[in-house]
Order: sequence, then structure tokens, then C-alpha cells
Amino acid sequence: MSNTEYPEDILQSLEDYNIDIQDFIPGHGKGAKLLLNFNKISGIEQVEGIILQGKEIPNGIIADVIIKEGTKHEEPIHLCFGVNKESGIQEIFPRIIAEDNTDVKIQAHCSFPNADGLIHKMFGHFYVGNNCNFEYSETHYHGEKSGALVAPVGYMYIGENSVFINNFNLTKGTPGQIKILIDIYAMKNSVIKSNIRAFGKSKRDSIRIRDSVFLEGERARSIIKMKAAARDGGEVLMYGVTEGNAPYTNGHVECSEIVLGQGSICRARPFIRATDPTSSVSHEASLGRFPQKWLDELQAKGLTEEEATDILIQAMLDEE
Repeated sequence: MSNTEYPEDILQSLEDYNIDIQDFIPGHGKGAKLLLNFNKISGIEQVEGIILQGKEIPNGIIADVIIKEGTKHEEPIHLCFGVNKESGIQEIFPRIIAEDNTDVKIQAHCSFPNADGLIHKMFGHFYVGNNCNFEYSETHYHGEKSGALVAPVGYMYIGENSVFINNFNLTKGTPGQIKILIDIYAMKNSVIKSNIRAFGKSKRDSIRIRDSVFLEGERARSIIKMKAAARDGGEVLMYGVTEGNAPYTNGHVECSEIVLGQGSICRARPFIRATDPTSSVSHEASLGRFPQKWLDELQAKGLTEEEATDILIQAMLDEE
């Protein structure tokens, strides 16, 4: 499969996130791959130990990703869910199962480069077995018109002694209207690391994200890191939720937000709860502006105020 067989404008935004386009093209590079254009599977590539299945439906796809027991792969599984039309409704139903003793990464990219009245819905279910290392990274690009409405919902079960890393990045292009709900259920001795990054750039951008971790097994641990910026009238609302519901669980929520420009709004709301007397759950939140000194130093090097601000925002969002 060549680039010309899959809409180039869908793949092009991968480069904004420093991801090699060729990694997503079947027949190039390594790793399993599945590419979707609206409701048509445009490419699929299997590798040993990983099963990719897709059923086309009128507005999207039902996709199964099954990692067989004991499978370990260094190369990520690449999933691209794209729409190059301006409008319409796309619905994605991914079911991802990592059986016991697996070690894999998934790199997903959702791209709607021409969105202007487009709706994207995702209803995802993840099951990660025992003794697994599983990393799921998802990048988004919604064009430059703030014309997308994107509403993903994800339910994730993480088995005993497993490590689960969740990365969500929406910092390129203009987001549009975003409503994201993530629920992660952590079993005994599991470790959860969830990282959320988002950037609202205009008054047409409204981002609402709820990232929740429920520590249901003894000695389960978690950290949620949410970073966001809003400028020129953009709006961002972050909910970070952690519950310690089993003995000796430990969770932390960290929210960092920057607000710039007239009419911009950032709100960070950590919610924590402990139902077991031996559990420990904490939170911290910061909301503010960049020190003027930082902007002055960059402008002294010949950058405009807007260019200097962009550099500082990106540095904050990229910081681990």
C-alpha cells in the first residue's frame, strides 16, 4: 500500500507529532497496522501474536485488537482512524484485549484535517490481563477550522501486577468541541500512569476531559497528569478523579493549566476519595500565566510575542 492509496492529508498530521508516516503504511516498517477512512478499512497488516479484525458499519467500524498470551513486541501496533470529508458522523467501537503476560504498545492517530461540522464518536473497551506491560498513546488533529465535535469514551480494566500507560495528546491544529470520558479500573498491584495534554486556541474551542482511575485492588497505584492551555477565548475544563477503594492503594492527581488572552478560560477540578483507611490519595493543581520575564527573554532573541508564547506553551505541554 502506498501513501496515494490512503488520503495523504489524513496522514500528514502525524509529522506534527514527530511520528513517521511510513510507520502507519502497511508494507513499510514493522508492526501490525490498521487504517480507516471514514467507514472503509483502507489497509491492514497482521503480525504474529496479534489479531486485527474490523467490521465496517454505515458510519464507521467495529475493531478488535487481540494480543495473544505471552506476546511481546517492541514495534507498536499502529491504528489510524481518519476522515477527510468536511462533515458527517464517524463512530468507532474498538475492543482491545491484551491477554496475560503480554508487552505491547499501541500508537493511535485520529485525524480530521478538513473538519467543518464533523462529528467523531468513539466507544472503547480495553481489557489488560495479568502481568502485562501495556502502553496506549493517542494523538489527534482536527484541522484548522475548529470544526470538529469529538466525543470519545473509554472503559479500561487493568489486571493484577500490570503496568498501564495512557497518553492522550491534542495540541496540534484547532480542537473544536471536545468531550472525553476515561474510566480506568486498576486491580491488585497494578500501576496506572495517565497523561493528558490539550490546547484550546480560539473561542470556538471547548475542551472537557474527565480522566478517572478507580484503585480496586490491594496496593494498586496511579498518577494522573493533566496539562492544558487556553488562549484567545479558548476553554478547557479538566476533571482528574482518583478513588482508593482497596487496602494500601496510592493515587495522585496533578493538573497544570495556562490561560492567555481575553475571554480564555481554564478550570482544573481534582476529585479524590478514599474508602479504605489504609489508602492514600492526593492532588495538586496550578493555574496561571507565564512570567513576563520569560516572554521578554524570547522576544529579545527576535521572536514576536505570539511566537514566544507558542514556544512556552509547547514546552509546558511537552514536559514530562
